[in-house]
Amino acid sequence: MKVWNRNKNRRTRRSCFTLMELVAAAGIMMSIAGIIAFASRSFFRALASAERVSAQLQVYLNIDQVMDGCFRNMIPFNWETTDVNDDTFQVFLGEPDYIHFTTLRRSYDDVGGNLFFVRVYVDDATDELVAEYSKFPRLPWYEDDEDIMPYDREVLATDVDRISFLYAGVEDNAVIWLEEWNRELYDFIPHAVQMTVEWKDGTTEQWLRRTAASGGNSVYGALQEIDE
Repeated sequence: MKVWNRNKNRRTRRSCFTLMELVAAAGIMMSIAGIIAFASRSFFRALASAERVSAQLQVYLNIDQVMDGCFRNMIPFNWETTDVNDDTFQVFLGEPDYIHFTTLRRSYDDVGGNLFFVRVYVDDATDELVAEYSKFPRLPWYEDDEDIMPYDREVLATDVDRISFLYAGVEDNAVIWLEEWNRELYDFIPHAVQMTVEWKDGTTEQWLRRTAASGGNSVYGALQEIDE
């Protein structure tokens, strides 16, 4: 009888964990959990960083497309008024934080021709950098027809504090940079345009493009009499 009890007690001791074994197992589990938690935090931080970089790259791509597709193809486009003076104006408005110009585009159909009338500015209500396009002639000094012919609107970037433009001209065979382009003084468009974007986080980016046609003899949109 004693031998049977001794064997039973031995089997009981062998089938149970000691306190030391439980502490060791708990420590191992906590270490594994800590490693998993650290790896998870690192993964999600890297994922968030990658998403921020990807979103910023998309913003740069949006702006690059407008600079390459519109600013680089900017052309002089004349518009003759119907008042008593029959004045001819360049359809271009270059202000320190606003630009309105005409650009050539690739024509895929017969609707609207191959000209775009573009304006770029920051919407102060939403802090968005926007580009707006029209297939039909839009004059920067007449904006009362927007309800009849609205622009096509594209948001290029968000969280924009402000933008500023510089316009390149030539005087006395030297290049000058102006903060504002006075269309009454120049009968041509700028030779180049630089746009500076200041973000809400304090960072700044710049884009610079030459225009497609800025010579004094390059004219679109006005008939010229030829002396024979």
